[in-house]
Amino acid sequence: MPNLDLQEQLRLLYEFQQIDAEILRLDNKLKSVPLKIRKAEAQLQLYQQKLQEKQAQLADAEKLQRSKTAELEMEGEQRGKYQAQLREVKSNEEYQALDNQISFVQEKEAEIEDEILSAMLRIDQLNEELAQQRKELGAEQEKHNVQKAEYEQEAKDLKAAIIKWQGKQQDFAHQIDSGLIDQYHARFKRYRKGLVSLVVENACGNCHLTIPPQTLQEARKYEQLIRCGSCRLILYIPSPSPDDVPAEDPASGSGQS
Repeated sequence: MPNLDLQEQLRLLYEFQQIDAEILRLDNKLKSVPLKIRKAEAQLQLYQQKLQEKQAQLADAEKLQRSKTAELEMEGEQRGKYQAQLREVKSNEEYQALDNQISFVQEKEAEIEDEILSAMLRIDQLNEELAQQRKELGAEQEKHNVQKAEYEQEAKDLKAAIIKWQGKQQDFAHQIDSGLIDQYHARFKRYRKGLVSLVVENACGNCHLTIPPQTLQEARKYEQLIRCGSCRLILYIPSPSPDDVPAEDPASGSGQS
């Protein structure tokens, strides 16, 4: 007869480690949430950075326009001085020299006016691009807010699920032999893996290698802890359910003569 107490202990420990595995899975998902939030924030920052770069370009263009406008005013003042002097000259040579200066200034003014016009066109273009980027940033910000709220809710749900599973685990913990649970905790702490392997179709559920018949026979007795010869986990063979027990052949019944 199998030792039902040891069999029950292994059943409880197997359930305990299955819960631990689920808690570990949920905890790993929980740890990934801040990474997803940071990734979403980095994507938003790209849009913000592009907008800032465009704003800097606009500021430079406006600064250039102001500088050229001030330069044009200075040239206009200089031209006015030359024109005032022109009315007072008495010789053709002086007149011609001032006239040449005025022509030079006028040419320079024309160049500056072209530069101002170019700066104004550039400012108009940048303003249009800024308007489009602000629109894109607004849409991205809205998308980010929705995503962040979803991630925060995901984290909240995961924490609640972990607490729920931890509560279920406590129902098993106090029923398991202290020596057995200590072995389990030592292994799980070091490897993040369980101590018990469920036998599935005469094979180890952990390493999937076929278990020798003699080892299976010893494991079914539950007289002692039997380990897999490959992965060294404790083998646990559940009792067959009524559906798994073959029905008795009526032809072999004792009622026949």
